[in-house]
Amino acid sequence: MQFDNGDGESHTLRGTIDVTKLDAFREAFSTIEPMASGEIDDRLNPRELRITIPYGIGEADTTIFTVRWTTAGDYNIHYSDTSGRNLRWDIHPHDFSAPPDDRHFHPPPDASSADTHVEKSCLKEPSVDIVARAIHLLWRQALDEGSMTSINAGTNHP
Repeated sequence: MQFDNGDGESHTLRGTIDVTKLDAFREAFSTIEPMASGEIDDRLNPRELRITIPYGIGEADTTIFTVRWTTAGDYNIHYSDTSGRNLRWDIHPHDFSAPPDDRHFHPPPDASSADTHVEKSCLKEPSVDIVARAIHLLWRQALDEGSMTSINAGTNHP
């Protein structure tokens, strides 16, 4: 499955979008963030889960996590907010010079796909539940700090 990441480039996720994994992500995330609401765009032919939170980091009034998770275990979790910041945690094959495995992070403020900007992702566990909880923890820490400086700096989450 190919998708446009917003900067004119496409990435390929292996497999079709898995609605049960989107449901699991939404359940894990909303259980620990009660103000979060999540919608899957189409239950029969899903493309994404969109989780919205009515507050955000710093000046952001709203936070949105757009989640794509495939039957092959690839994922793309895109963060955006009303301050115009974007970032992504991904696991799928890529052509970037680093990192050497499929896990990677596109940093803020624009989730750049420039080869020199892509970083190793701090997320190591491929479980939907663990990834949802880890993303929430990273976001909550950034919310508490009022800064995105350490949003990909976690270890052994959660």
